[in-house]
Amino acid sequence: PAAGAEDVVQNVTLAWAAGENPGTHTLYFGETLADIDEATPSSPLGVLRSQEQSELTYQIAERLEFAKTYYWRVDEVNATPDGTVFKGPIWQFTTEPYAVEIPAATMAVTASSASNEFSTPEKTIDGSGLGGDESHAIAPETMWFTAAVDLDPWIQYEFDSIKKLDTMKIWNSNSSAEMAIGWGVKDVVIEYSVDGENWDALQDVTQLGRASGLPSYNDYDAIAFNGVAAKQVRLNIQSNWGGLLLSYGLSEVKFSMIRAQARTPDPASGSVDVHPSTVVHWRAGRQAAQHTIYVSGDASAVADESAPSVTSIANSLDLSSLDLELGKTTYWRVDEVNEADAVPVWAGPVWSLTTSAALTVDDFESYSNLSPDRPFQHWLDGFGYSADEFFTTAYGGNGTGSGTGHDIWSLSSPQYQGDIMESTLVVDGSGQSMPVYYDNASGASHVDHTFAAAQDWTTHGVQTLGLSFFGHESNGGQLYLEINGVKVAYDLDADAIKQAEWHFWAIDLASVGVNLQAVTSLSIGIEGAGSGVVDVDDIALYSNEVQYIEPVQPGTENLVAQYLFEGNYGDSSGQGNTLTEVGDVAILNDSERGNVAVFNGLNAALQVPVIGDGTTSELTITTWFRLDVEHTGALWSIFHNEGWSAGDVHAHISQNAQFSMGVNGSGSDLRSTTSATVGQWYHLAYVAGPEAVSLYINGILSQSSTGNPDAVLSLGEGTLGAWSNGAMERFIGGSMDDVRIYTKVLSAEEIAGIAGRTIMYKPF
Repeated sequence: PAAGAEDVVQNVTLAWAAGENPGTHTLYFGETLADIDEATPSSPLGVLRSQEQSELTYQIAERLEFAKTYYWRVDEVNATPDGTVFKGPIWQFTTEPYAVEIPAATMAVTASSASNEFSTPEKTIDGSGLGGDESHAIAPETMWFTAAVDLDPWIQYEFDSIKKLDTMKIWNSNSSAEMAIGWGVKDVVIEYSVDGENWDALQDVTQLGRASGLPSYNDYDAIAFNGVAAKQVRLNIQSNWGGLLLSYGLSEVKFSMIRAQARTPDPASGSVDVHPSTVVHWRAGRQAAQHTIYVSGDASAVADESAPSVTSIANSLDLSSLDLELGKTTYWRVDEVNEADAVPVWAGPVWSLTTSAALTVDDFESYSNLSPDRPFQHWLDGFGYSADEFFTTAYGGNGTGSGTGHDIWSLSSPQYQGDIMESTLVVDGSGQSMPVYYDNASGASHVDHTFAAAQDWTTHGVQTLGLSFFGHESNGGQLYLEINGVKVAYDLDADAIKQAEWHFWAIDLASVGVNLQAVTSLSIGIEGAGSGVVDVDDIALYSNEVQYIEPVQPGTENLVAQYLFEGNYGDSSGQGNTLTEVGDVAILNDSERGNVAVFNGLNAALQVPVIGDGTTSELTITTWFRLDVEHTGALWSIFHNEGWSAGDVHAHISQNAQFSMGVNGSGSDLRSTTSATVGQWYHLAYVAGPEAVSLYINGILSQSSTGNPDAVLSLGEGTLGAWSNGAMERFIGGSMDDVRIYTKVLSAEEIAGIAGRTIMYKPF
């Protein structure tokens, strides 16, 4: 357990991480701090449990006591020749209590009457007037009193679920006049029920003790329920201690329970991105002999026990046995069963988990410069590798012109003494991608991976294999994969391998024609004339069908401004939202784009007027953009609303010349991994709506975050090429063309259309 942990199970296994130069470990465990601190192998003091063991865990043989603090220490015996012993720190933990207090927040209380708005039945569970030493105050507003005349007095407590009750503590009415008047309950019948209809009475308790009427009163009644099951407890009051008035009162009531239900699920309820073969665990209820687990995609079926169920002796369940679908929410519940108990089944709460959207084949995160984790030791290339302590047999290469990873050994390599893996060109959310170099002078190049064990690509509803690749302008040839030796060629835009951006590729596995229940190998190859490098990232399996983005033009609906810079700064949308020139902005002819607006990075900007009433709930801003000078690292503004108010949109070139955007007040700052190259045109789209805020680069979604359904976005009243923050700043050195503003969320297909894309695979 973690140092200082509480509520630790009684049958505990200790575990720890080894120190530097790990050899063996000597463990001390006991109840006395001084003994743990002073014990040695030669003077064990009764706490030496294991000497010089190699394992990093130790099972305590006995069942520990309830609510007791234990201490432990692990000394490291170094693997160095002298076997130096390093004394470890002392850790401690406290075991679970026999019973725990039922929180007042999970209880409801009602009564036959209340004397006024201050002395309500809720005062008996809110802790008012109760001190740290369990004494109770004498102020009447900290207690419950019935009406002046109550002919049928009672008070009832209801829990949020059936509990295994241990003890009820009752502080009787303790006002300053208690000894004179005697409102405190005397004779009482205490009943309990699991359904509110059928009641049983406690036989051993018929009278409560009288309070002193002093602020030092702490002599409460502790009433044993001895583990009975109850959802309601009712006190039917028969008399008070004064016998003068038909009015009654109580100060405070607390309940404790034995935790009979399953609890603390791992992963926690509501967890997402859970692998569908995860082994789930839970904290078993007290005295549970076995566990009945209900699992379904229907929460109500789990709640009413109509869902399928399995039985387990262990407090765990391997989800792989259920073949859960990817990306789906599953509800589960554990009922604790002990047929020998008075209550044989304790139903648990309904928990949920959502499985991961994909199964990782290779995300390339585990590779490094060091053996045995060099990428070319796992994705075999044309160069091969030499023998070492991990690979006793050298590999001479696969006979092709391929190379896995950057060349970090050649003096002439741009990556000399750098990283084998690529850490800059990665898909969003990834740490590194795998470069695949190729030279097809002697034929197709490929890198080959053989799985340690055959993979089953039919489980969990899998239909599609997906991966992302990044091209380079000088590349040639055609990309392909081989699954179990069967070739699948990339079948969309042939120039994708030349485009310096991430492309998603989805493959319908059913169409490949291999035994998907026994996938043993996967190859990445490039065939045809050419040489170059392709970066590959995030190979994964999906339950989705292959989908496409088919580009379309958005039309003019909700187009409120368009700037084509055909000799002027007028609005081509017909809405009359003409730009205002600031500084030395110019319109020049570009060989690729025709007339474009050029910003000098010193004083040039274009101001966008207020459009309509200046606000909108949906917004799309698109532009073609080219960086004309090397970025200095400062924020350069592509578009920015005036000031920095909630709902203002800002789009920048930020650190490392990366494109970024956000909406103030929404927490939606997005930054791409794509860095702008001087002289290269990019199509940028900034989309904000109730459901999502998104950044597209060259018609491909780069970053996205959850939108704000209540957001009010600024419309117009901004600046292209700078930020007007009282004075102009953040001037950009670049060019723009075809700037558009829409008061709607453009679809991925529409953005792809404006960007001039051809059909693409739709990322999942």
